[in-house]
Amino acid sequence: MSADVHKPIFIIGSPRSGTGILYRTMASHPDLAWISNITKKVPGSLLATRTIMLFRDDHRPTEANKVWSKYAHNQDESLGKQDVTPAARRYLHRVVHNNLKIFNKPRFLSKCPGNSVRMEFLHAIFPDAIFIHIIRDGRAVAYSIMGSRQKHSDQYWSTKPPGWRDLLHRPMLEACALQWKMIVQHTLNSARNLPRDQYLEVKYEDFVERPAETLKFVGKKCGLDWSEDLLTHSTIGIQNRNFKWQENLSPAEKATLATHLEELLVRLGYC
Repeated sequence: MSADVHKPIFIIGSPRSGTGILYRTMASHPDLAWISNITKKVPGSLLATRTIMLFRDDHRPTEANKVWSKYAHNQDESLGKQDVTPAARRYLHRVVHNNLKIFNKPRFLSKCPGNSVRMEFLHAIFPDAIFIHIIRDGRAVAYSIMGSRQKHSDQYWSTKPPGWRDLLHRPMLEACALQWKMIVQHTLNSARNLPRDQYLEVKYEDFVERPAETLKFVGKKCGLDWSEDLLTHSTIGIQNRNFKWQENLSPAEKATLATHLEELLVRLGYC
């Protein structure tokens, strides 16, 4: 176990919930390292990564799902604390340690929607980890997932929670809505087993409307200070995209979303 891995931060949430924009914004903080397009290639080898860096310089933050799902089961992407092995612990600590070393930063940040169904696994490996769960209106998420599926020949796309195969034969919009619901419910259930001070929920809608205020709130939870200049620079161009489902879905499609999501939407304060 690496002694320098201190309170790693994991951004989780259903795909298309704003995990990416929160990740890219937080990655601008000078104290944070992350897995980049380069360091994801041979994540367990510091020497190999540094060799690649002699020829390539592309360190944009990436989610690196293959790194985090390395020990996942074939049937889905979920992992629990019972799945932790000495090999998994060594490997993931080495990955985080290597990125801290390469970027010479004190803290590590990750964003991966698949980790929404691996929280208890990660907490068992990183006991002091902080999990930031970004939640977005499920109707907006379903519409956005549907758009991503259409770009991938209508195939199932992104995070595979337990039971995801049951969605393969459902109409697309319904399947996208239920994918969001299954992931969010799995995350909320797992969160009950985490220390309260290591789990934080952030609404996408709050973040895009008040990004600087939200980052200060998250920073206080994570032990990160944001200067006013950095906040101003990092939050330029952040916009609320929730209008798309309202403008582009038919009344019948909106009714489908209400049928499958209303209970959870009410619980989360969206209805």
